Amino acid sequence: MQRQPESKRCFTRQTLALLLVLAGVLAAGPLAAQDGDSREARAELKQTEEEIARLKALLDSFKQEMSGLETDLKKSESEIGRLRRETQEIEQQIKEGETSLRDLHTQAAALQVALSEQEVQIARQIRAAYVAGQQDYLKLVLNQDDPARVARMMRYYEYVSRARVTEMSRYTDTLEQVRIASASIADQQAALRSDREQLAANQQGLQAEQASRAKLLAGLQSRSRSQSEKLKSAEAERAGLEKLIKQIDEAIVSIPTPAGSLPFAQAKGKMPLPVKGRIQARFGSQRGDDARLKWDGLLIASEQGSNVHAVHGGRVVFADWLRGSGLLLILDHGAGYLSLYGHNQSLLKEVGSWVQPGEVISTVGTSGGLSASSLYFSIRHQGRALDPAAWCMLSG
Repeated sequence: MQRQPESKRCFTRQTLALLLVLAGVLAAGPLAAQDGDSREARAELKQTEEEIARLKALLDSFKQEMSGLETDLKKSESEIGRLRRETQEIEQQIKEGETSLRDLHTQAAALQVALSEQEVQIARQIRAAYVAGQQDYLKLVLNQDDPARVARMMRYYEYVSRARVTEMSRYTDTLEQVRIASASIADQQAALRSDREQLAANQQGLQAEQASRAKLLAGLQSRSRSQSEKLKSAEAERAGLEKLIKQIDEAIVSIPTPAGSLPFAQAKGKMPLPVKGRIQARFGSQRGDDARLKWDGLLIASEQGSNVHAVHGGRVVFADWLRGSGLLLILDHGAGYLSLYGHNQSLLKEVGSWVQPGEVISTVGTSGGLSASSLYFSIRHQGRALDPAAWCMLSG
């Protein structure tokens, strides 16, 4: 092999050293950037957690002016919402459990078929071993027979022996799988029985709470109220909502939204409604019998229990019962935009959680004293109510 000149070798080493230095510089850049991004992400996460904790503390201290009947109504409707949510979860568990049980039965049946086939195969091998055993190895070797035939017979004996051991091992493994499958079926059946018992208990609890709610509503409606008293009550409900929104705006001013999220303002006119149904009341229309009261959002009639979807990505900043709105969920979309979803049957998200556009956040109900299931939907920007018809597609 021809040796390289010394100058050539030095040049190669210098070039290699230079390349390594350059590579180190280039690698350090992305690593430094990654480290910076990581620190920034951790700082943002900490800030978010602190803001959410402050928001939760603020909401815990939020006071509502309610009568004794309204306080009882809040407890009853909140309990109905909890029981409804648990019932849906249990029903889903039962559905998944039944599917799993069917799969286990199918698996057990297949194992039994395999077990029967293996028993037949073992029986054949035992018969073959018995026939082969009529001539022991020594007799076969001492017999002045063709050496090639002797060699073939010896290989046959060895094959039969190995096959029998293998088949017995497979049979033992299959027996263990059958045992495991049978135990799994028993466990799944026990879990299903427990789920069904819990479901029955929840349904009894729901019936009791619904009866209690009906009495509370009858008591509220039986109180004689003049037109001015009804107006005063409605204005108090609206003032409570405005107070809540103001406090939320003050608390979430610095909560960051996830990177890559489409700004709410850019989605104007493109968002779907949160639920399908007939629009009973539009923005700005008269609310009730008094012309002085106006709707600040939409009231959408929909079947009780229907899924309510987030119209845009956002963070849950309120999920509780509010006088006049029932079980209410509020999403913060950043830049001062909020969307409100009221009169729900149950709330499926907690304060602080981030939801994607179209994600299910609640179910339609009658909470807040409604007689027919409907969803109250409103959009706010820095506290000011906006017409949802200008932001959402009312059809399609």
